[in-house]
Amino acid sequence: MKKGISIWVCIALSTLAFTNAFGQTDNKKKEAIIKRTLMDKFEPEYVLSIDERAALKDKRLVQEQRTKRILDTLSISDRKRRKLIRELKKSPFSKRINEAIMANSEFEDIEEEDRP
Repeated sequence: MKKGISIWVCIALSTLAFTNAFGQTDNKKKEAIIKRTLMDKFEPEYVLSIDERAALKDKRLVQEQRTKRILDTLSISDRKRRKLIRELKKSPFSKRINEAIMANSEFEDIEEEDRP
């Protein structure tokens, strides 16, 4: 007798739980997602287009590769080179990288005869 009652109680509670769970999903409104940022909504001239952002990204990657090639040709220790390359990946326009390149660069003087 106790087993029969406990089984019916379990069935009733599980039925209530499933009914409650399914009832909640049916009553919700389905809202449309608007993919628009606040910046795009109020100041559209400040937001770059997808093509402009892609062009800027390509330009930054080319600059990063160029800087990496320059770092590879400098006569500095391997440890410092690896550290600068790691920093290049984190922040491509770092002040430390520019200082290292400028400090180790050798400029050739242009003779007065070669000038137009």
